[in-house]
Amino acid sequence: MSGFVVHNLELDGVGGAVSLPVTELPKVLPESGCRWVHLDCLEEEGYDWLTSLADVPETAVEALFAEETRPRAVKMGKGLLLTLRGVNLNPESNPSDMVSLRLWVTPHFIVSSRRRRLLSVQDVVKDLQNNTGPINAADIVATLTETLTGRMATVINSLEDELADLEESIGEGIETGQRDSLVQRRLETIRLRRFLVPQKEAIHKLSQESLTWMTVDQTAQVQEAANDITRYVEGLESLRERCLLMQEEFANLQAEKMNARMYVLSILSGIFMPLGFLTGLFGINIGGMPGTESGNAFWLFCIALVVLGGGQFVLMRKSRWF
Repeated sequence: MSGFVVHNLELDGVGGAVSLPVTELPKVLPESGCRWVHLDCLEEEGYDWLTSLADVPETAVEALFAEETRPRAVKMGKGLLLTLRGVNLNPESNPSDMVSLRLWVTPHFIVSSRRRRLLSVQDVVKDLQNNTGPINAADIVATLTETLTGRMATVINSLEDELADLEESIGEGIETGQRDSLVQRRLETIRLRRFLVPQKEAIHKLSQESLTWMTVDQTAQVQEAANDITRYVEGLESLRERCLLMQEEFANLQAEKMNARMYVLSILSGIFMPLGFLTGLFGINIGGMPGTESGNAFWLFCIALVVLGGGQFVLMRKSRWF
C-alpha cells in the first residue's frame, strides 16, 4: 500500500485475508464479513476519507488522528474506541518510547491508525498472509491486545536484569557511569509505567465490557492479557522502588567517601595547625627573636617541630581519633 493507507484487508473468516487496492476502500460500514483498514494518521487524506463514512462518530475520528493519546477503551457510536500502547522495538529506538495504536471497532469493520510503525501489527498482518491469522474483528482485537502485552515482557525482564547487575556492582564499590546508568533505568521505568497503568485499566475494561460479538475464548484471551499487564505494572512498581533504594545507597556511599576525606583533612589540620602557628611566629622579622645568633637554632627548631607533631599523632591515636 502507499499514501495514507498502510493496509486494506478483507478477512476470509478462516485465518487469511485479501489485500485490496486503495480504490476499494469502503464507502459505508460493512454489515457482513470483516474489513480492516490500517491508516497512517500523518496523512490528511485518511482523515478526509474517514469523516466521509456515515455512522463513524466525529469524536472517534478525532481520537484516531490525535497527536497525543493515552490508553483507553470507550464505547463510541456503533463501535468501540480502543487506544493502546506498545513498546518501541524499531531499530535504534528506546523501547520505553511507546508507540500508540488506535482502533475503532465494530463487529464487521476495524479502522486503525498509527504514527510510527508497530511490530505487533506487522505480525498480525503476516499471520493473515500465511492464513494463520485472526478470523474476524473481535479476533483481531484480542490478538493485538495479547501481542502488544506479550512484547512488553522482554523489555521489563531486561530492565530487571540490568538493575540486578547494577545492584551487584554497587556492592563492590561505586564506579564511573553507574549513577548515569541508574538514572537512565529509572527514566525508562517511569516512561513505561506512565502508559502501562492506564493501559491496564483499558484492557480490564475491554475484558469486562458486554461485547456480544466477542466469543468466550476471545474474552478469555483479553482477560489473560489484562492479568499479564497487571503483573508488569506491579513489576514496574518494584523496579521503581529498587531504583529509589539504589539512589539512596549511592548518596550514602558518596557521603561516606566525603566524610572519610574530610576526616583525613581534619586530622592533618589538627596536626599541622600548631606547627603552622609556630613557624609563622618564628618567621616574623623583628628584633628579640630567640636563636637568631645561633647556627644550630634552625635544626633545634626543626627537631622541636617533629617532636611536637609526633606527640600530637600519638595523642590522637590513643584518643582513638583514627
